Amino acid sequence: MRHFLKSVRFRVFALVICALLVGMVIAVATENPSSPITSAVGSVVGPLRRVASAVADKFGWFEDSFASAGAYKNENERLKEKVAEYESRLAGYDEAMHKLESYETILEVKEKNPDFSIVPADIIGTDSSDIFSSIIINKGSSDGVKVNDPVIYGNYLVGVVKKVNHSYSVIETILNPSVNVSAIESKTREAAYITTDVRQSEEGKCILAGLDRTTEISPGGIVLTSGIGGIYPSGLIIGTVSQVLKSDIDISSYAIVTPGADIGSLEDVFVITAFDGQGVETIE
Repeated sequence: MRHFLKSVRFRVFALVICALLVGMVIAVATENPSSPITSAVGSVVGPLRRVASAVADKFGWFEDSFASAGAYKNENERLKEKVAEYESRLAGYDEAMHKLESYETILEVKEKNPDFSIVPADIIGTDSSDIFSSIIINKGSSDGVKVNDPVIYGNYLVGVVKKVNHSYSVIETILNPSVNVSAIESKTREAAYITTDVRQSEEGKCILAGLDRTTEISPGGIVLTSGIGGIYPSGLIIGTVSQVLKSDIDISSYAIVTPGADIGSLEDVFVITAFDGQGVETIE
């Protein structure tokens, strides 16, 4: 490398470079862009300038791209927030519509039964100590709820209040074997009672027990509360007969009943805190 710097070729090269630089200075000073030296310099510098310009354009494109990406990200976040807001509003709308339908239904029940005093309640959980999943509502003694008050959803019987606290209550549903309801089949007017067992409860079904061996009840029959016993008012729909079977224990028959209320999916119910004949054990 040291020999090259001392060589004649390096000296000639250095002189050419110096001459070009001097020419550039003279050209700029005399404002004569068409001089031969300027042309020579331009032929050398021009491609470099174009390359530099292209590189600058690329960097400008990257800069614009980064700016655009940031803008798109911000816009995406804003749209996500809007979607979440609209979803929240939609959920609130659906809940409001559900409540409205519930109140419209219970209003019809109230119009048919003006003697009913009704308290609306939301289901807030289940009783984990009960294998039949008793439900817990957000109304208690401070709202006028009492033990043995019947619980309905629309015109369908759900169960009965079994425990009452100041601010909440525990409801045993008709899927609990401990709940027995005096009942009647709407067409034949045959009297019996609703109960269930573990097997039927697991399948979400009740049993209409105590039917005559020669019962005329058939699938599709509607089972109603009879009003006997003073706990449940008469005329509430318990469910629909799906099967009629002969008992293996005695000479009676029984029917499998599908509850009218889908108890496992309920979100709210109504407690009947008073009705004509409540507490009176009437006998037909």
